[in-house]
Amino acid sequence: MKKQKICVIGDGLSGLTAALALSNLDIEVDFIIKNIQEKKTSDPRITAISQSNFKFLIKYLDKKDAKLFWPCKKINLFYEKINHLYNFINFSEHHKNLLYIIKNNDLKKVLLKKIKRKKNIKIISNEVKKVDTKNSCILFGKKSYAYDLILLCVGRSSKIISEFVGKRYIQKDDKEIALTSMVSHNINISEPRQYFLKEGPLAILPINEKNFSFVWSVSNKLKTINTKDLVYNKLKKILGNKTNININKIITYPISFKFNSIFSKNNSLVLGDGSYNVHPVAGQGFNLIIRDIMKLFQFIEYNQSLGLPIKDSEIIKKFVSSRKPENLLFGLGINLTNSFFKQNKITSPIKDFILKDINKFNFLKEISIKISDKGIFQSLK
Repeated sequence: MKKQKICVIGDGLSGLTAALALSNLDIEVDFIIKNIQEKKTSDPRITAISQSNFKFLIKYLDKKDAKLFWPCKKINLFYEKINHLYNFINFSEHHKNLLYIIKNNDLKKVLLKKIKRKKNIKIISNEVKKVDTKNSCILFGKKSYAYDLILLCVGRSSKIISEFVGKRYIQKDDKEIALTSMVSHNINISEPRQYFLKEGPLAILPINEKNFSFVWSVSNKLKTINTKDLVYNKLKKILGNKTNININKIITYPISFKFNSIFSKNNSLVLGDGSYNVHPVAGQGFNLIIRDIMKLFQFIEYNQSLGLPIKDSEIIKKFVSSRKPENLLFGLGINLTNSFFKQNKITSPIKDFILKDINKFNFLKEISIKISDKGIFQSLK
């Protein structure tokens, strides 16, 4: 039987992870990216990966790559009330880590390094002209290449995604932007912190003893002011006026909830940002994508164990029915959480009452940890 071939389009974290993970099955992978050269960027974004997802990912990396991840056993959540911060809940695990934090650029480098070593991955540096979903083909220039499965791991603004999905999606414009950058400091911050502030949620995510990244979701009206001064003053207020901090260049990006109604067509499947976008408040974006890749891996592996082909099989149908509902629920739940913590004179007293003793309810914390780690449906098993 001829070895089956899949195509992965996109050199972001979702494309890199999908190509590397699926290459460990008995298949050939064409990995299509625009530029094979590693990009030297000052991207300050980081990724926090759950325990279960880390176990899946680290299997495909070198042992020494584990040093790039900052392990965390505890997460502290704070709520701003009348200019005071209340540490209303703590999540902790004594015997295992809750999260592993890594710079996006570092993760991309190690994934690409491993991909280049894989004999069954062919890296194609080219621009896709067209995805022929009817015939499961990719068009480069005047040549067409057929595949058993095509994975579209490109961003939401991609022309390929626009043509694939059209106008069939759910979208909610939060009228917010995310501010993010790296910060060097002189204090002890070894665990992540989430602050629900009057301006919007701010997450502090350490990557080592002397540096952390932050992601602050604020109204897009604030993009016209000096964001560096705004961030500096807020961090000094949170961490203490005696804290020495140095903020690198701040980048901004728009925040919106978007969920495509179409995940697949025939033997083509959208993975990653092209299929959905969620609010960064819970840090679940890439974790959802890893769970998608894990589930796809399981379905392909099961088909192979039965000697069944990938093409024109039930794999994509099973994947969509398995992952689409959970991803939608997660996205809506994260948006609801963000709305709950927004300052409001009417709802604030109710919020204060709910949060007052929430840290005492260990079963709620355990459920939250499980859902953040494994997803909604897997946690219920």
